[in-house]
Amino acid sequence: MQTMNSIVMQDGHVSLQKVAVPKPEAGQVLVRSLACGICGSDLHITRHSEEVFDVYRKLGVMPDSMEDHTPVMLGHEFCAEIVEYGDETQQTLPVGSRVTSVPILLSQSGAGVGVTPGVHGAYSEYFLLDEALLLPVPDDVPSEAAALTEPLAVGLHAVNRSDIEVQETALVVGCGPIGLAVITALKQRGVTNILAVDLQEDKLHIASEFGATRLINPTKEDEVVVGAEYAADSRLVIFECVGKHTLIDNFIRRAPANARVVVTGIHTTPATINYAYATVKEIDLRFSYYYQPHEFEQCLNAIAEHKLPWQKLLTAKVGIDGVEGTFKQLMTPNDHIKVLIEPWRTGQLQAFESES
Repeated sequence: MQTMNSIVMQDGHVSLQKVAVPKPEAGQVLVRSLACGICGSDLHITRHSEEVFDVYRKLGVMPDSMEDHTPVMLGHEFCAEIVEYGDETQQTLPVGSRVTSVPILLSQSGAGVGVTPGVHGAYSEYFLLDEALLLPVPDDVPSEAAALTEPLAVGLHAVNRSDIEVQETALVVGCGPIGLAVITALKQRGVTNILAVDLQEDKLHIASEFGATRLINPTKEDEVVVGAEYAADSRLVIFECVGKHTLIDNFIRRAPANARVVVTGIHTTPATINYAYATVKEIDLRFSYYYQPHEFEQCLNAIAEHKLPWQKLLTAKVGIDGVEGTFKQLMTPNDHIKVLIEPWRTGQLQAFESES
């Protein structure tokens, strides 16, 4: 049996383990992971695995027989290299081609790559994809840039779900990868009032480079009041990109009438919301999850066409043996935006330096 290195989440922490290299089945492709981003949802699954598994069971993602100590092989933001095709494949892309993909296996009933127990993720040296969903990565797009397609697609889908009009005002709360992706999508949509909110001044500065037109530190200004002033007689659209469940009720209470709140953060902790405020003010509450394949492809094209300063999203990279220590660091307050894992090598966390 051929084995490989894989980062496995179990019982609330990650570790480097040896696991079997998967074999591609009908319609599938074995790929070698070149770069994979550490997502906030990966940290959430690790920190709140019991809550996540409870939701998985209720949604039918995992059977009741799977206990809370069930392992998960993480990694769903990736660029990879084709190694081997399974049966019933067209093989239009040659072995060795770099690809990315929506991290879903339609061949396995829609299982999520890197989030579903029993499915190999891109924190591993090798994993499986569906040939039908592969997107070739252009030669001039670095692997680390292609790995950003997924979080950018999350932001684009949130903006599309919001149905925001160009004359309306966007209040983007949280300038991590998803918040910056939302700002990018808003700018490309033509929205002119894009207000970025964060506690960290350096992230606010980066938000301005992605297209934010007003920067707000909530310790110095009331971000909802500022947003309402900008919106004036038009709608204020609030994008929650932090993943802090108490913010939802907070925004509903503070938002002006007819505002729209779009929740993009991952929330598995039960939350209390007083809907009276939403009812009286006729506030819209929307939720955004993942993206559509055409949105994913649109984001890869945006990277290839140099429509955003993607390098500014990347703050560090790490080899596969340094992931456990990196997770511990990311679980505490830090200045990172996006850290990339390169599963094909070893090495501790180091600052990312663009070659572009």
